Amino acid sequence: MAYTRDEGFPVPKQFSHLGEEWIATATGTGHGVGFGDAVPAINRWGVIFRSLTKPARGEYRASISVSDPASATGVELRQALEEQLILAAINRSRYIWRPAEAIARDTGLETERVRQYLENAAPDVIVGDRNAQGYWLYTTGEHLAKSTGDVMKRFYEVEESS
Repeated sequence: MAYTRDEGFPVPKQFSHLGEEWIATATGTGHGVGFGDAVPAINRWGVIFRSLTKPARGEYRASISVSDPASATGVELRQALEEQLILAAINRSRYIWRPAEAIARDTGLETERVRQYLENAAPDVIVGDRNAQGYWLYTTGEHLAKSTGDVMKRFYEVEESS
C-alpha cells in the first residue's frame, strides 16, 4: 500500500482517460458481504474520482477491489470511472429517460461501451421502451423515483419481474 510519509494515508493516483486528467482518492471505507453468522470480508473499497482538467464536473464515487487507488490497475480505475460517468449522465439529467447514444455523447464513451454497461452490469438501470428514433431508453431507479416518485419505480420493478 502506498502511503505518504507524514500522514500515513494512501496516496491519490493520477491517470488519463477520455482526454482528461483524473485523480482517484481513497475514501478509507470498504464494504463486503457476509452470510449467516460469518463476518463479511471487505472486498470493495471506496474511491472518489475528480477531473483535474474539468473540476466543475464534480466528484464521482465508486468502488474498487483494493483499498489504495495507487495499487489498482488502470483498467479497473477506468472501468469504475466509466460506470459512474454513465450513471451520472442519467441521474444528473433533466430528462427521465436517456438513450445510450445520448449518454455516450455526454460522457465521451463509445456507444457500445455504454450499451454494454446498461444492458449487462448495471444493477439499478431500468430499460424502458424505444423512442421515436428507435433507440432503447434507460433510467435508474434513483432518477425515476426522484423525477416521478416511488410509485413509478415500483411499477417498473413489478413489470420487470413478471
